[in-house]
Amino acid sequence: MLDPRNAISSTLRSLGILAPRRIRAHTSVTPLGAREAYRHWASTYRTETATSCLDEELAQRMLGQLSRRRLLDAGCGVGRRIAAIPDAVGLDASPEMLAAGGARNVVAGDVRAMPFPSESFDMVWCRLVLGHLPDATNAYQELARVCCVGGHVFVTDFHSDAAAAGHRRSFTDQAGVVHEIEHYVHRDHIGIAQATGLSLVASDEGAVGTSVRRFYAQGIGLKAYRKDKGLKLVAAYLFRRMA
Repeated sequence: MLDPRNAISSTLRSLGILAPRRIRAHTSVTPLGAREAYRHWASTYRTETATSCLDEELAQRMLGQLSRRRLLDAGCGVGRRIAAIPDAVGLDASPEMLAAGGARNVVAGDVRAMPFPSESFDMVWCRLVLGHLPDATNAYQELARVCCVGGHVFVTDFHSDAAAAGHRRSFTDQAGVVHEIEHYVHRDHIGIAQATGLSLVASDEGAVGTSVRRFYAQGIGLKAYRKDKGLKLVAAYLFRRMA
């Protein structure tokens, strides 16, 4: 039987209502594509930001005691999240980020065409990655493919509310120049995932609050913190592969 939620999502996508939307840059300078951006950013990459802190809070809250025996972090960056997890595997499209982290068990590769056999992992993470892609469909197909039946896929993304409020993904290079990173808002994670055979277990959101106050204090200031308090920065989804 057709899931009515899938039918609604399909209709909205056909009308362009749920189509991925590229975030407009604040400046006239063209934002860097993800691979180019992380090539420049690798040498000055900060391992924790307000966004990554909220991402980690969501992971702790949603994943609990779920098995991580065979774990893949797809889009692992420098490999920070898997450093203390035995036998975890990381994949990232940026060789420079992988080299900067020096993590074990990591490979360079694209989340849309991963070099792993089907059903290789019990748990698959893809955290703060899909917003770099203009279309998340192929990535979700791959996340589902490499996850075993009964296993879980955990996805986080930059929240559409943050983009609407003017937040942009950016970094400062070695010369002190701030660059924006090309980014896309995906508003139909659930519909796309369900079309690949994944079933939603839970969803949640991470908003600006006291846990990230220190990042504002160290960066753009507490005036911005007071303005942003309560703003959703991260969206999170936990799926299970059913078949």
